[in-house]
Amino acid sequence: MSKFNSVALICLTTFSLLASQTSEAVAPPSVKSHDSRKSKSVVETPEEVLKAKDMVFSNMSQSVINGEKRFSQTCIYCHGYEGSGGKAKKLQGRKIPPERLFKTITKGRRKGASVMPSWKKSFSIEERWELVTYIMSLSDRK
Repeated sequence: MSKFNSVALICLTTFSLLASQTSEAVAPPSVKSHDSRKSKSVVETPEEVLKAKDMVFSNMSQSVINGEKRFSQTCIYCHGYEGSGGKAKKLQGRKIPPERLFKTITKGRRKGASVMPSWKKSFSIEERWELVTYIMSLSDRK
């Protein structure tokens, strides 16, 4: 093999490795069938959502802690440390209605080339409301 072919092969291999490692968005974690969490129904009734919200909001301090942990594991990549912003909008200092936050987390959002995935199949109703409580706690931060 000639020296030129060797260099070309090395360049192509390096480029292929780099291209395969580049990612624009963080995909939601997949839900495994043996997941110990409560099974997630395809259709969530308004009653289920309201009941979960009441339960989560009744223990706000623990819900914020749980939400912060989940945020740090999944949302930080786009929304930044403590919601300080990054690829996605800054969440600190914003007063977003809780129902709007829940809907966005549940259904996801697409705006131009920016895509926030739906987390409905990855997180239970309660876990999504816990994320909402944490994001709401960021509204006083600047």
